[in-house]
Amino acid sequence: MVEGFEMDIDEAKKLVNKIADLEKQLKELQVQSQKQIDESLSKYRRVINSTSEGYLELDLDFKIVDFNITILKLLGKDEPMLLNHSIEKLYEKSNIFVHFANRNHLSFEATFFTGNGEKIPLLLKRSIMHDNKGKPCGYLVLLTELTELKKAQENLQQAEARYRIMYKNAIQGMYQCALDGCFLSVNPALAKIFGFENTHELLHRPGGVASLYKNKKDRQPLLEALQKYHIVKNYEVEMQRDDGRPVWALINARLAEDSQGLSFIEGILIDNTEKRIAEEKIRQSRERFRHLADHDNLTNLFNTRYLYSALDRLIEESNRTLKPFSLVFLDMDNFKHVVDTHGHLNGSQALKEVSTTLGEGLNTPAFGVAYGGDEFVLVLPDTGKEGALKQIQEIRKRMKQTIYLKDKGLEVRMSASFGIATYPEDSDDREGLLALADEAMFRVKNRGKDAVGLTSACGSQGCGPIL
Repeated sequence: MVEGFEMDIDEAKKLVNKIADLEKQLKELQVQSQKQIDESLSKYRRVINSTSEGYLELDLDFKIVDFNITILKLLGKDEPMLLNHSIEKLYEKSNIFVHFANRNHLSFEATFFTGNGEKIPLLLKRSIMHDNKGKPCGYLVLLTELTELKKAQENLQQAEARYRIMYKNAIQGMYQCALDGCFLSVNPALAKIFGFENTHELLHRPGGVASLYKNKKDRQPLLEALQKYHIVKNYEVEMQRDDGRPVWALINARLAEDSQGLSFIEGILIDNTEKRIAEEKIRQSRERFRHLADHDNLTNLFNTRYLYSALDRLIEESNRTLKPFSLVFLDMDNFKHVVDTHGHLNGSQALKEVSTTLGEGLNTPAFGVAYGGDEFVLVLPDTGKEGALKQIQEIRKRMKQTIYLKDKGLEVRMSASFGIATYPEDSDDREGLLALADEAMFRVKNRGKDAVGLTSACGSQGCGPIL
């Protein structure tokens, strides 16, 4: 019995020691668990304090039981002003804009009061919290400052308003259209450029922007460039108004996408018609000046400046090719009587009509020259004396058969005296050729007019037939 009792005591000691070890381990586990809990709480606190959003924890009566540092800074309040106070006292309940609401979540904008009496716009997002048994135990609230967002929205609204004003009042045409040309929007300036009374008429025009092109194929290069480069600058094209009148347009456009990813075209169109007309007038003026540099303003025949340079070229060519050319001087017969009878204006008109007769009787490369007053020179390249005589007789006949100044209600008939000289048969230089043709013409004048005089080798002695 004693020995058994002693064994029971030993067992008891072992049991006591084991219990003590277990108690020690339990205490260590409690310390370790508390440490982990403290670390988790610290980490949790660091997280909620580092967020840029205000954090509140509410009980089921909407009283504040916890919060982060951010909310103190956001509202400019201290702990006593928040803790155990209802959140509903922090904002204007009469001015709420709800974004979303259901059984477990609520989101709305409201104006909150700060500690110094100012007001700030905040976005409140509230979610219900549940305990381990799934029962509601409170609410989690996040608050986001909307001041900068509101400013950005206001700036955006102002920018949109300015754009709408600019779009409406711009002097340039502005538009949006689908790739098929159907208008999506147009401003008043575009409607005005194309002769429409309002934007509605242009927006609903059959064919859209494509119908405004003078040549519908001219739109294709613009489309191809947009699809390749997504932007086109200074594309000039001829278009047309609603009444058919031409419009020269300068287009700057870009390819854009809407919210659904569909491509459309945004463009600015400048009416370049006046500039184009001005440029065309300048071009025509330059051409006119170039034309007047070697043409007579009244008759539109070449002038003496052109004659002298042309004769020099013909002499060089004749020397190279050994082909002759002929020169004809002609002077209108009794032209002073036409002027004295019908006036200077009709006299000038008669000379214009004579120049037409001469032009009709010449074949390229032959040409006529207004030499001065009622005198003309005809130059016949690659033509000898016989060919020149035949051609001049035809011109002389045509002139005699023509009635001049008919458009003035008059019937005037005229004739001329002609003198022919041929290079190199009659002279081997420009001045000699001109002088011989002039002398041959004056012999005709002195012997009755209305005939053709030929130059012969005796030249200045006055010989040579008159035909």
